[in-house]
Amino acid sequence: MRQFLAAATLASALGLNCTAAQAQLPGQLGALGGAAGGLPAVGNAGLGNTAGVLQFCMKNNYLSGGDAGSVSSGLMGQLGGPAKASHDSGFAAGSSGMLQTGQGQGFSLSGSGMKQQVAQKVCDLVLQHAKSLL
Repeated sequence: MRQFLAAATLASALGLNCTAAQAQLPGQLGALGGAAGGLPAVGNAGLGNTAGVLQFCMKNNYLSGGDAGSVSSGLMGQLGGPAKASHDSGFAAGSSGMLQTGQGQGFSLSGSGMKQQVAQKVCDLVLQHAKSLL
């Protein structure tokens, strides 16, 4: 029951419409890593992972901001360019949609339905985090 209430609260806070069945977080979203507000702690992601997740978000049109391309370019420059970034395990995980939230925890941005809506919110948070790394 507590998980259902947490799921319903998260869905409401994000402005999502969902049925009781869809609000079952463990099945829909997986473990969120204990971040404030129920969203993953994007501030724990390293430079490489943040750059990779940002590319994943852009590729999937999950970002509402228009400056993601320039932020992504700045991060790639800090990583030494695309060739060096491709050898970074955090970048590889991020570009496949896995946000590394620290202490061996991760949050997958892949999925559909309610999870896709949450991923869009997370991508906006990742973009803000990426700007702070520049």
